[in-house]
Amino acid sequence: MKKRKNRGYVRETKSDFLRDYKLFAIACEGGKREPQYFKLFEYLSPRVKVDIIEDKVKDEELFHRYETKSAPKWVLDRAVAYIEQEGLIDEDDLWFVMDTDRWNKEQIREIYEYSKRFPNWHIVLSNPCFEIWLYLHKKDSFVHSSSKSCSEFKSEISGWDREGYSPVNYLRFLRNACVNAEKLDSDKNHYFPKEKETKVYKLVEELLKVIGIVKYEDFVNEKLVHLNEVVKFKKHIH
Repeated sequence: MKKRKNRGYVRETKSDFLRDYKLFAIACEGGKREPQYFKLFEYLSPRVKVDIIEDKVKDEELFHRYETKSAPKWVLDRAVAYIEQEGLIDEDDLWFVMDTDRWNKEQIREIYEYSKRFPNWHIVLSNPCFEIWLYLHKKDSFVHSSSKSCSEFKSEISGWDREGYSPVNYLRFLRNACVNAEKLDSDKNHYFPKEKETKVYKLVEELLKVIGIVKYEDFVNEKLVHLNEVVKFKKHIH
């Protein structure tokens, strides 16, 4: 990985230290569902800001340097580029949200080992894919699912709602998903989940901790019903 100057990691302007939100910078090394899902957390509370790293880093030199975008050095270099560009303070977190079906174990281990250098860098994996996490919002186990591959899980989940997959429909089940995923996590201290297990609950628990459970419940009961229309409108104007 190209050596980068160690700048921008801690913001130096006084106004940044006075801000009243926590930044979650998220590298979604999967499909489109992850960014759509995590950006919704900004609606739950002004105390949370979510940056999707792929949307923020428009580094042409970085893009052309790597022929393949499925290499650990590409992922890590882009994360460093994001920090150089945006800056992080000590209270902020950077998360890699990754699927095991897109990477081999050695590639994932390289990203995990590099992340251990920084106290606020984290990696959460789903085996085989993010849809495992989505599934656990509405089901407490996989006993009644015949799905095995990612495409099968995507198809099954899309059939749950008349309009197909909508991330808004999962927000009211966040706490269920955390409980179900943690219960199924057979080795909580190891970063690599076993088949049909996911570590994404660790990220969502941190988000809920900042939002506050009471604020989250208030949002679900009072504002969630209107969020689908807001999201549809924003898509339309873009």
